[in-house]
Amino acid sequence: MKKRHAALAALALVGILSGCGQAETQPADNTIAIAPVEKKANTAQVDMSVKYDFSGNNADANGIEIQRYEWNGSAWSKDDYGLYTVNSEKVGKSSGIIQFDPETDAVNAEYNINIQSDDFGGSMQFADSSKLSGLPTERLTSSVAMQEEPIDDLAVDVEIPLLVRTFRTDGTQILVAIDAFSDPGNSSALKYSSYAEAYTVKFVKNDHL
Repeated sequence: MKKRHAALAALALVGILSGCGQAETQPADNTIAIAPVEKKANTAQVDMSVKYDFSGNNADANGIEIQRYEWNGSAWSKDDYGLYTVNSEKVGKSSGIIQFDPETDAVNAEYNINIQSDDFGGSMQFADSSKLSGLPTERLTSSVAMQEEPIDDLAVDVEIPLLVRTFRTDGTQILVAIDAFSDPGNSSALKYSSYAEAYTVKFVKNDHL
């Protein structure tokens, strides 16, 4: 919040100086901005694509990490094979997209994870979970949540959720919210789910690259 308040104060100062004919260019924020762009469907039942724009804003970052989690009934557990990374010295000076696209129209389709930038190219990586693919599909329903508001002050090495998806096998639905990742104890969708997964993002500075 301090960074956000400082940025607002800087903008106010620019307005004052501009009125006096003394406007100056303010330094870069040095934090990452990430904003939701679209969901391809507005219903909870339909497995949907989720897309975000990001901008490095000259942050000291040289990598992007997407981490997949599974709900084990009481806590989120990291998928040991679910870390998807892009490494480039240009990450902090770049803008681009992070997109999750289902491989098929099946309710329990795996996601393709697409990270693209005109500055450093991109990467298409593929999630794979035997638990997800093994869910019975006859009465399977899903609910998907994403960040609804832009985040303009994400610090390097801070992890935030981008997507939470829950499943039920009895034909009923409980809508899930993105807060189910950070506050799972208050999520009925998690509590009564047959299976759930989440994806987070973290912009990182790796000194070993």
